[in-house]
Amino acid sequence: MHTIKNLKHEAAIASLVSRRKFLGLAVGSLAAAITGVGLSGCSRKEPLVRIASNVWPGYEFLYLARDRGYFRKDQVRMVEMPSASVCIEALAAGTVEGACLTLDEVLTARSEGLELSVVAVLDVSLGADVLLVRPEIKSLQGLKGQRIGVEQSAVGAIMLDAVLRKAGLKSSDVKIVHMNVNRHRDAYNSNEVEALITFEPVVSQLSSQKPLLLFSSADIPGRIIDVIAIRPEVLKMSPDSVQRLVAAHFRARDDFLKNPEEASKIIARRLDVNPEDVPSTYQGIDLPDVSANHEFLSGQSPKLDSSASELVEIMLEAKLLPHKVDLVNLSEGRFLPKD
Repeated sequence: MHTIKNLKHEAAIASLVSRRKFLGLAVGSLAAAITGVGLSGCSRKEPLVRIASNVWPGYEFLYLARDRGYFRKDQVRMVEMPSASVCIEALAAGTVEGACLTLDEVLTARSEGLELSVVAVLDVSLGADVLLVRPEIKSLQGLKGQRIGVEQSAVGAIMLDAVLRKAGLKSSDVKIVHMNVNRHRDAYNSNEVEALITFEPVVSQLSSQKPLLLFSSADIPGRIIDVIAIRPEVLKMSPDSVQRLVAAHFRARDDFLKNPEEASKIIARRLDVNPEDVPSTYQGIDLPDVSANHEFLSGQSPKLDSSASELVEIMLEAKLLPHKVDLVNLSEGRFLPKD
């Protein structure tokens, strides 16, 4: 696993374990079924696998892989959406087959009947999700009576809950303004809110305004992890495409770590930051390598299952889940490249 704080050195950092809320879902159906397909190859053309995501640094290696041709366009298509909530709605409707989500979003989807399996762990947030406030707010207690912009999502709810608990405040003590992340920058700049629970690239986009950072996911380690989640029937229908997708992520990840200047030119366009600022958007994000992913997803007792079990308890206590979640077939390490 690499950390980006020193791009020339690789550190073996493996941590655990999400970024948007699940709305009412109904499991959509896929049109065609292809059977008898193995990971080593296929005798028929596999159905296209469409992967939805919003903009987040940890997801960008998939788009870098697309632009560099690491998977065929008739195998995998990346679909950008404004928020994770919309991604999950598309999954439920059957207009995409997979999505880049946080683990808590996967758990919430499962609790509502949308079966998803994790085929890769993309990143672990150790400070990348943050609370930004206007300079005049000097402490968490200063949030009382203020407007807090936050995405209506599981990660937003987890972060908000943690902030209020640490501040000794109740939700009724603040004014919660729900908004998708694509509105965060404009909402802050237009004085619609005094505080934001947000993440990159918004943090970098607002740096010139000099907001104060009063809280981050580093204060709640192990709760926020991003993954590729895919519907189980797709894993049977298009295993070769899924395997190529996962391999492409790690290939593009390695490209960035070995030659960040070149990769940043491509990534910058989607993050809407200057190329030289791209590496800083990965501050507070750990990027598990193939070996760490096998620890997360493979074996008799995958680490992801353990992390998910702990997260379920946290979410139940915070009333972010209606009931316990079945974790059967949550981790699917068979699509990972070999160590």
